[in-house]
Amino acid sequence: MQDSAGRRSTRRDDRREATRALVLDAARQVFLAEGYEGATIKMIADRAGVSAGTVLNAEPSKAALLMAILRGHYESVAETLGHLESALSGHAGARLSALLQLMLDAHLRQIELVSAAIGHSWLVREDGFQRAFDSMGFAWEPVRRVLADGVASGDWRADLDQGAAFGAIMDVFMGSLRESCRAGARDPHAALTARLTLLVQGMAARPGAA
Repeated sequence: MQDSAGRRSTRRDDRREATRALVLDAARQVFLAEGYEGATIKMIADRAGVSAGTVLNAEPSKAALLMAILRGHYESVAETLGHLESALSGHAGARLSALLQLMLDAHLRQIELVSAAIGHSWLVREDGFQRAFDSMGFAWEPVRRVLADGVASGDWRADLDQGAAFGAIMDVFMGSLRESCRAGARDPHAALTARLTLLVQGMAARPGAA
């Protein structure tokens, strides 16, 4: 067996990876049962049947454990969105909506973990965590490509600031995702549709515009 760098793995490497997988699975279970804030390294160690030191050998902090778990989630999301992107056609606005609705579905299935990561990234100044959180941006590449394709095809305004447009899309998405965490809030999918419709109208090319 070889590792990601093409080196032949040893039994010690295999044991280390098996232990890490055990710890991450235990951390996921504890985060979902206790909430991120309520979870402790000791709880995770007890669930995994290992020492607290072993847990911290797998990842150096509770936040790092959360991001390691979510890495798999975002990789799955990126793969699914990539497949959907290749199957979509038509106006860039419709393609954008389909991608975001699918991403919303994926996030809602992991809402406890995703909301914990988002909240931690907003509230805690921790460079290592922020870098790890920002590194998940690869999952959004299909959305960035739809923005670029929409400008090239004439669906969006020729002068569209794609960076600002992507930021607005992120704001719309996060606001819609938050609806799932508010008592008495509207359906997140309906919220996303309503807000995205307004945004797309603002980005759309105007007939006769230069």
